[in-house]
Amino acid sequence: MVACLHASIEIAALQQVERMEMHQVRYFLAVCEHLSFTQAARRCHVTQPSLTRAIQLLEKEFGGHLFHRERSRIHLTELGRIVQPYLQEAWENAQVAKRQAKDYVSRAPTQLKLAIMCTIAPALLIQLFARFRASRPDVKLELIDGTAQSVEEQLIGSVAEVAIYCRPDRASDSRLNYLPLFREQMMIVLPPTHRLTSRDQIEISDLAGERYVQRSFCEFNDVVDSVFDARGVDCETVYRSD
Repeated sequence: MVACLHASIEIAALQQVERMEMHQVRYFLAVCEHLSFTQAARRCHVTQPSLTRAIQLLEKEFGGHLFHRERSRIHLTELGRIVQPYLQEAWENAQVAKRQAKDYVSRAPTQLKLAIMCTIAPALLIQLFARFRASRPDVKLELIDGTAQSVEEQLIGSVAEVAIYCRPDRASDSRLNYLPLFREQMMIVLPPTHRLTSRDQIEISDLAGERYVQRSFCEFNDVVDSVFDARGVDCETVYRSD
């Protein structure tokens, strides 16, 4: 196992050496321009040993010396003259590609995917979206709705960048950053003829024996059940719906 590990490290190091890097091309062209390793290093804002090492790696890649090094002067070898126009073109093409990519990114509309728990009242979000659109017209907003569980999974899986949801049935996930937005009051919906409609407030104990329409995957089912159980109150679930 140890021998295999060492072999892997040596192969990785060898591949690192034999891969030409753009900074080596830049150093080479700087030496071509100034015919001086010292001036080229100053121009490239690196130390002379770093520049010299990069040129040596480039020479190893091409299989021969690129410069004749004499006391008072440096000039290109025949190999250096052969590769110079190709490296010059490669460098210029790389700069053009970087500029075009930068221009494209600056012009491309930013897209923000927002996942929303499907039971959040639309009225709470319409004004939010209107204000966001007014302040950031450059951002294209894409909305994804679903259960709290699916919304959280899309956020963790980077399908969405932001999510609005609530999961009272579980602790916060350490991988996510949370910001409280608002609190909602629990409401009881009754038919107009129900015996409790005349009340200003309804206690949980008043609901004992009542028939209940339940949302199948409600994020608060377990929370509500625990509250009812703690008070010894039971409701008959007569319908379930998504």
